[in-house]
Amino acid sequence: MGDVFISHSARGDAFAMAVLARIEEGLRGKSHIPLVDQSDIDPGDEWRPTIVDWLARCHAAVVLLNDRALESHWVRREVNILMWRRALGAPLLVVPVLLGDLTTGVVKKAGLEELRPIQFARTARGVEPDAESLAGQVLGRFADLPPAATGKDPMGIWLERLARYLSEAGSEPEVLADAARALDAEPEFRAQVTGRHGGCLFLAHQFLVAPPERMEQALDVLAPSLQDQTIHRLTGALTATWVDEEAARGALPAPGGPPSEMTLLLNAFSNGTAEQYIRRATCGDTLRFQTKTVGRLPLGEDRVGERTRLWEDTVWKEFFEAESEEERRLPNDLDTRTHYLVINEFRPPDAEFAEAVNLLHRAFSWLIVLVSTGTAPPDDRVLDAFKNALMLEPLLTAGDEATAKVRSKRLRQLPERLAGLC
Repeated sequence: MGDVFISHSARGDAFAMAVLARIEEGLRGKSHIPLVDQSDIDPGDEWRPTIVDWLARCHAAVVLLNDRALESHWVRREVNILMWRRALGAPLLVVPVLLGDLTTGVVKKAGLEELRPIQFARTARGVEPDAESLAGQVLGRFADLPPAATGKDPMGIWLERLARYLSEAGSEPEVLADAARALDAEPEFRAQVTGRHGGCLFLAHQFLVAPPERMEQALDVLAPSLQDQTIHRLTGALTATWVDEEAARGALPAPGGPPSEMTLLLNAFSNGTAEQYIRRATCGDTLRFQTKTVGRLPLGEDRVGERTRLWEDTVWKEFFEAESEEERRLPNDLDTRTHYLVINEFRPPDAEFAEAVNLLHRAFSWLIVLVSTGTAPPDDRVLDAFKNALMLEPLLTAGDEATAKVRSKRLRQLPERLAGLC
């Protein structure tokens, strides 16, 4: 038995509603628990906190795709969180369903290309759509659900850790309720306090997508009820949540295998921003995801060779403690970690830079290179010069980073502010 989240935008679509009803009924018949809202959810509606909770803890998901779903902000956000969990290694079954005459090409054009590698449930071409048979395709995938994912992947571990920190304020239920109010989730939180999942874990789930200003307000409410060490750990875990979750997830390799010559470009202006993106993407997992940083180089005539040699030296020395040529052997457990080399270039890379990265990847195909490009992204010609480059979007502004920097300082100083020391 497992919890199965159903993502949809079915209201007003008779066929979608019929498929939804049959899937719900069939899941219950298999002793699963369908988690489904019967109406569209717009940003700010009261069901948002419950949806976030469902997304964070479900064991499987069905994504019903019709024209309205492809246009829905919330469906896109739901898919992002589900695929984020999968990218971090959660054994999460996701079944996308094409309704009507929708094609995978239309799904790609709508920005949900990440679903395409997964087998779709769909009506065969030339066959009249039938809700019963389509629902049957979906239900056939649910003979056995994977083991519960929460707590076994970096996102689940991160959420459980947040819940433990929050439980320190558990002796004061109204404090947690006030924090939920700051996160715009108080009614749903109160309904969860006596439920089987517990209020602290529900509250932790809200931090997954909480706007940074609401996150800070909630921490201000919680801090007087927490020990200083817990405040430092909680703020450290939440500092990177200002980063857009969809942009951050782009920093993760596709599930199912190691990265291959993967280059990420981020129009960051400040030191540390790229590391924040990685921390957000990996939910702070420093065991399975390792990051090292190198700055811009003073270059002579051999601009490509000098870059490549320095970056290769950095990889050997910083990741593997290999100072000399004789020590340069890759460890046996290389495939148990994902390695990021952050290059703080702070200016748009040119074709020579791309060539140097390509040479670096020839030596270390498993290395993810994240380049801070400064004020502007590179042009298409330079992008094409990389073998496998992705521009992380939405693009940043200088104001985004400045605001995050100031907020981070306030969070670090929270215990001192409570004591009246600053």
